[in-house]
Amino acid sequence: MKTLLPALLLAASPAAPACDMMDYTRVKASEHVQVFVAAEGTTGVVNGNIVAVMGRDATLVVDTGQFPSIARRVVADLKAAGAAPVRHVVNTHWHGDHMLANSVFRDAYPGVRIYAHPHTIQQARRYYADYATKMEKQLPEVMADMRKRLAATKSGDERVFLERTLACAERAIPEIKETVLVEPDQPVERDVTLDLGGVRATIRHLGSGNTPGDIVVWVETDRLVASGDMVVAPVPYAIGSDLEPWVATLDALARLDARVLVPGHGPVMADGRYLADVRALIASVRAQVAALQAKGIDETAAAAQLDTADFRARYIDTPMRRQAFDEFFVRPLVRKAWADRKAAAKPPAS
Repeated sequence: MKTLLPALLLAASPAAPACDMMDYTRVKASEHVQVFVAAEGTTGVVNGNIVAVMGRDATLVVDTGQFPSIARRVVADLKAAGAAPVRHVVNTHWHGDHMLANSVFRDAYPGVRIYAHPHTIQQARRYYADYATKMEKQLPEVMADMRKRLAATKSGDERVFLERTLACAERAIPEIKETVLVEPDQPVERDVTLDLGGVRATIRHLGSGNTPGDIVVWVETDRLVASGDMVVAPVPYAIGSDLEPWVATLDALARLDARVLVPGHGPVMADGRYLADVRALIASVRAQVAALQAKGIDETAAAAQLDTADFRARYIDTPMRRQAFDEFFVRPLVRKAWADRKAAAKPPAS
């Protein structure tokens, strides 16, 4: 699950709706790229898209998800399709739904190299060392908190969101018990181009976006880019994200002029319209945050005053999306911006 949302790991009630988070759809995104598209990431338990760039001699996998059972199915699908062995894995950033199943690919393909930005490696070690044991200890408090929230809510959107999340959490709990962190072993800060045999893939750090360590994978022959959570559809994620550099990083992504964009979550995209809309949203929110802070508006009031109506009208059109947009984008970005402002105002330590 999203690592920064541990409160969403809960046992669901028998009446809870079914969870589709353990499903994926195989999509041929381009001549050399197949995407295992995860279910829409609008519950508190999500799995990222898994991308396979297939050459004659080797396959490169972008992100491994967080659930071992799903990763094993992807490995089986690749082998059944006659794909070359997976020699390279790229973790686009440190969130667990993109890297906690690294161990499955290491076990299936001994000697696989796992690439990530140094920030990703550092954060993964910080949050996921002894992950299963940590989550086992956290669950009782989490369960109590979430039950109270569900019992108290008067929001229909929130109730649907919590019930769906609980159903997915029940499915996820057995996966946690067998999760073991395998850290990336190939730090990437500059471009790294890998020849897979008939196709080359370039790992790039374009700048800070969803996290400071975001990297993308560019397949020039196919004009395809896998963006990780720098781009997520239909609900962007901004959990712990720094708004200030994000627009410039998205501009760098747009300059690749990709024909195909594979987001960290959401459907494969054949044009840049959604990327442009996300860029406009983040630029607008960044400007509004600066203006609200200049007026001395507090964090709670700021979250209510942010104007995101244009983006909401285009994409945020279901109870799950409405709740997820607030949970994963609006509230965390405001919380981060106000925390950063408070930290900057502190006098330096003597």
